Amino acid sequence: MLEPHIARQDTSMCRTIPPDRRVAMAIIKLASPSSLHCIMNQFGVAACMARLASCDVCHLVKEIASKKIINLANLQQVIDGFNEKGLLNCVKVLDSTHIPVLCPVGRGRAFTNRKGYAFMILQAMVDHWGWFINICIGWTTSGHDACMFRNSPLPVYEEKGHYTPSVEETVICSVSVPPVILVAAAYPIKPWFMKRYGENVTDPQKLVFNNLLSSCKMAMECAFG
Repeated sequence: MLEPHIARQDTSMCRTIPPDRRVAMAIIKLASPSSLHCIMNQFGVAACMARLASCDVCHLVKEIASKKIINLANLQQVIDGFNEKGLLNCVKVLDSTHIPVLCPVGRGRAFTNRKGYAFMILQAMVDHWGWFINICIGWTTSGHDACMFRNSPLPVYEEKGHYTPSVEETVICSVSVPPVILVAAAYPIKPWFMKRYGENVTDPQKLVFNNLLSSCKMAMECAFG
């Protein structure tokens, strides 16, 4: 599957690295904290070539996986799915989770969370089935969910209507409601974000709303496993 995309031609200056060796370099780099110099010694190539080969394979795997795993579902089906759960005009759920990683040498403090483990933050957006629509990863655990969201491409995409093309606002009790995304309390206030009511809620209607929103957000919990 990968060979046609990562195969290179030999030149008069040097012979190219075979595709299987390129894949092996990438696997070693991803599976262990081995430095490029270690891979360089194992495969007999320059460190810059080891880095280039590993990056080529990783970018290709990302491109192939993204087309199979991350997709834009039929928006009307998603809206109908959330409607059946009790929330109108909802198009997706946004949240983040911590992914365990091998801590880079000398940067342990940046990657260690309050529990003492090395993690990176994965921000994801899913539909009512728990299918991934968008992911963003790369922030260390010292970052905040709201900070990661602000610096990801999502705000620009949402402002331009990238994920909700031609979806009209819904009028609820004489109020026009745009397509909304269900989020946790940590996220900033946006016209297209919907959050739970705060703590110490006693109003019965607000309690029902909080329960419905939590039920819809279970799609994200199932997606993260």
